[in-house]
Amino acid sequence: MKSPALLREVVRQYVRSQRRTAECGDTASTVECHLLTELLPADGVTQQELANRLMLDKGWISRGIHRLVDSGLVERAPDETDKRRVQLRLSPAGRVRATALDDRLNAHAASLLSPLSPVQDGHLASILEQVLINLDPNLRPPFLSCSGQQVLYRRALPSDWPQIQELLRTASLPTEDAADHLARFTVGVSGADVIAVGGFEDYGADALLRSFVVARQLRGQHHGSALLRHVLRDAGTTGVKHVYLLTESAAPFFERHGFLSVARKDAPPAIRDTREFKQLCPASACLMALSLSNLDDTPC
Repeated sequence: MKSPALLREVVRQYVRSQRRTAECGDTASTVECHLLTELLPADGVTQQELANRLMLDKGWISRGIHRLVDSGLVERAPDETDKRRVQLRLSPAGRVRATALDDRLNAHAASLLSPLSPVQDGHLASILEQVLINLDPNLRPPFLSCSGQQVLYRRALPSDWPQIQELLRTASLPTEDAADHLARFTVGVSGADVIAVGGFEDYGADALLRSFVVARQLRGQHHGSALLRHVLRDAGTTGVKHVYLLTESAAPFFERHGFLSVARKDAPPAIRDTREFKQLCPASACLMALSLSNLDDTPC
């Protein structure tokens, strides 16, 4: 069987097996299980966004959400930044249910891969990551090979902002205008927690890397390298050729990833005109730059 046909057959059989494993029929419909597990990493999305993510009939989505709200597993809340939007959030009981379901499905997936050797598992992870990127360039796949902790890298959502803001404050990084650039932010998510964040301001061929931080208790586990790789790939897909950053203490980390120190006076006008360059970062901060044509694409 050729690889394309094999992939389709694996997906068909895998989905059937996952549905049997989840035992959704006992307490919820298959649609409701899809909704719960989709809300787990994407709390705060709208009903329309859920329908777009799952590509399911809007009527099924609406009925499923209604049942989950009635059962106390999902809550509706107005978006604080746009009162016209209604966000869907897991209730405490819903998060317990969704987490248990997610753990059961992950254990099932792990059991299917258990016969593989570490080398085979590494090869398969690399192939699956590439397939994920081909399916959706905006979705950042897990870098399970980078550490023992499973972290999903994805585009930041408005609902992530409180956790992002807290990470930045804890690291003494500017928060004043960070939310203005949230559409260009990537977050690393472990369960319901944002454990890493980084983004960039897009100025055509040039970009300013900013708000780059990993939770203090998880540093030294390669999450920073994985996050940086995702952010740089994201910048490259928008046409960015050169990435700049300002740092007071992280120069050695960025040097290991190919960034070079440059004189502040040599920064492009668009970078010099940013608020971070002119106001938020002290004059003592080191300016560094990377050409994306030199990006090292090896695993972290």
